[in-house]
Order: sequence, then structure tokens, then C-alpha cells
Amino acid sequence: MMSRATLTNWTGLAGTGPDGMGTDVAGIVGLGGGRGPARLWPVLARAAGPGSLTVVAGTAGDLRLHGLRICPDLDTTLYALSGRLDRGRGWGVRDESFRAMTALGELGGEAWFRLGDLDLATHLYRTGLLTGGSTLTEATARLATALGVRVRVLPMSDQDVTTRITTTDGRLLTYQEYLVREQAAPGVRGVRFAGIGTAAPAAGVLAAIDSADLIVLGPADPVAGMLPILGLPGVTQALEQRRDRVVAVSPVVAAAPGGDEAERRRGEARAALLAAINLPDSASGVARLYRDICGRLIYDRADRGEGARIEAQGPRAVAADLGLERGASPDSLLAALLGGPVIRS
Repeated sequence: MMSRATLTNWTGLAGTGPDGMGTDVAGIVGLGGGRGPARLWPVLARAAGPGSLTVVAGTAGDLRLHGLRICPDLDTTLYALSGRLDRGRGWGVRDESFRAMTALGELGGEAWFRLGDLDLATHLYRTGLLTGGSTLTEATARLATALGVRVRVLPMSDQDVTTRITTTDGRLLTYQEYLVREQAAPGVRGVRFAGIGTAAPAAGVLAAIDSADLIVLGPADPVAGMLPILGLPGVTQALEQRRDRVVAVSPVVAAAPGGDEAERRRGEARAALLAAINLPDSASGVARLYRDICGRLIYDRADRGEGARIEAQGPRAVAADLGLERGASPDSLLAALLGGPVIRS
């Protein structure tokens, strides 16, 4: 079984609904944030009904910069679900400007992590709430309401957990420093999650998993995006007990084109982090990581031969079209997730 110690060491639901895309499901929990899951959660919310979905986003990639608490996975999730996400970049707000960051750089300040002028408002508001005594869960709920998000969005924890990457040249970097500032160029020697031993799941996380009819492990980076969530007390155990209800979506599409520069860099980072825990950058490698908590794993149908390799790890393999960012219809993925065809009026 995938015990917490192991994680530390490696440190018929669809029918016709009112919009013709599906019926409300009593409870769906999605785990994971960032670019990949942000493409999936709005599609799933439209298909199953936003009131049916709870999303738990990771916070181990958060950073404090310019005196602000910045939560990239949470914010990308909120922007995607509110329709504000810049889909071209896959992060930040559409129609964004960067005058503040340009001015900051000209003054000699740190501008390597680009915060848009509209995006800054989110960080200012959140930081003010946290300074005033709100928990991150409470601040996230306030932001979701203000943005008109009907899906319940939770941080994985109210306590700090920070991804620490040891590079082959001896540096210790946070995930954002490694990915953004260093462009995922350094070799990776190891990964750990500082604070994971004393953190607890945010209020509502375990209860949502316990009551869910379907639990979706989104196509997040398996190491940076998913392992911190799974490493929180009780989360892996809850998923093990409901393994038949857990379906994962592979973030690895080996047969797909490389995408833009940012997408390629994220792929390189994912491969390096998986290699650091002795796993290949493949859908079957992800299946090995999730095998004790995942009953089904959805992989891209273009990755020929992966189905058998996935099933050799334990999960049932389900082929679908995963290239939402390349214009693929979501129907194939929704049918794989919800267990039946998507019916459109």
C-alpha cells in the first residue's frame, strides 16, 4: 500500500442534464491545481454541475514575494473556474498588463516571477485577509465568492508546506525558483516537502473525499503538484479505502507535440522530478506512483502501448483524447471520467 512513509521517502454517472452535457453527480472531488487541471475543472463543472464539484489545490508551490502570499495553483484554479484565465499563457488573468513588474524591475527589484497588474489585486486581497487573521481556506472562499466561482475550492492545507528541490550543483530551491527563475535548467538530485510532517488537511478536505462518488486526480505534475496533497495525514489512507472511485488523468502525453516554450519547460521539470523519485516520465510511470490509490488511469489514446504498461501497475487503463489545449473535444475525456457517453441535445 502507498503509506505516508513511502510518500515521504519519495519526497455509470453521466446522463443528460439541463445543458445536455450530463447530470448532477452527488459529489466529485478533484485534486490538483495548475495549468493541466485548470483545463479540466471547468469542463467537469459544466458537465456534472458546479455544485457537485469540490477542487482541492496544492499549496506547496506557494511563495512569499514583495510581502505578498502568492498561491499559483489556487489562483489558476480560481481564474479558470471564473472564466478569467488567460488561456494562451495558461496562467494569470486575460487582457493583463505588467506595468508594475516592469517598473519594479527598473527600480532593481525582483521581477523574475511575473505578476500581472490585475493579478496583483488577488494577492493584495488575500494577504490582507491572512494578516487580519483569516485562514487560507477562509481567504480562498472569500476570493471564490468575489470572483463568482460556484465550485467549492479548497487549499490542501492552512499550514505552510514548501517544495524544496536539491539541485546537482548543490543549491536548495523552491519549486517556483526552480521552474520560473532557473527555467528548470539545473539537474535535480532530490525533492522534499518542508512542513509536511506538521501540516494537516484543510477543513473539509477529508470529509469531501469521504463522501465523494468520484475522485479525480487531475493532470498536475505528479511530484510537485500531487505528492504534497497525498502526503498530508489521512489523505492517502482515505483514497486507498475508496480506490474503486478514484480515477487519475495522466499529465504525460508522450505522443503529443511539444507545445509552447512554457509547456515544454514544465514537461522537462516534470520528467526531472519523476526521475528524482526513480520513475519514468510516462503515463505508466504515473500509474506506478498512484497504483495503490487509483482504480482507473486515463491516458492519451495516441500513446500506443501504454495501456498494457499501465495495467501492469494495477490501475485499469482507459484511453481518451487528452489534448484539450490543442482543441480536442472534451467529450472523450468526460466519457472516460464519468463512465458513459456524453449526451448533447
